[in-house]
Amino acid sequence: MKNPIVVCAVVIALLNIAAPFCPDPRGHFAAQILSVIIGVALVFLGLRTKKPISATPTAQPSAPAPRPEAEIVSLLALLQEHGRLVDFAKEDISTATDQQLGSAARVVHSGCKKVLDEYFDIAPLRTEKEGAAVTLEAGFDAEGHRLLGSVPENPPYHGKLLHPGWVSRSVKLPRIAAKTGSSLPVIAPAEIEICK
Repeated sequence: MKNPIVVCAVVIALLNIAAPFCPDPRGHFAAQILSVIIGVALVFLGLRTKKPISATPTAQPSAPAPRPEAEIVSLLALLQEHGRLVDFAKEDISTATDQQLGSAARVVHSGCKKVLDEYFDIAPLRTEKEGAAVTLEAGFDAEGHRLLGSVPENPPYHGKLLHPGWVSRSVKLPRIAAKTGSSLPVIAPAEIEICK
């Protein structure tokens, strides 16, 4: 719409500039009439335009952002699928024997280890063996260390490594797009055996 308006404005300007130089008074009158007609057409076009003319294109709607909760539930679904972790954690084990717990723990351990190995690159945070003497100098990674016992006010700290800690160097979980509703992904579908 913008280009026809500019063209019409230029034509009106040229007609008005050329009209005084026309020797025939009828040509001068014709230029004025033509200018009025083009002006009325411009007003009509302007009234029909519902949206203001914009030089910038309208933005396309973006894809829904991933929901962190959905991705957490998808990880839980993987741990359930491969290691039956949710089944194990939700089961009442107060009456189970040690032998039953041991058998269940093997299934959970094997499946959960498979998920961790497939989707995470996990490594020990500290390389020393458990029980080794450790000194933490000023500026140590406070987020990566939990100090236990009687901790002096300032480093260096001298202690014994109780657990090396874990760090994930990479994560390869599938990304889950946000759903339109408020529901989260299903952890495990209900299984129904169809009877004939």
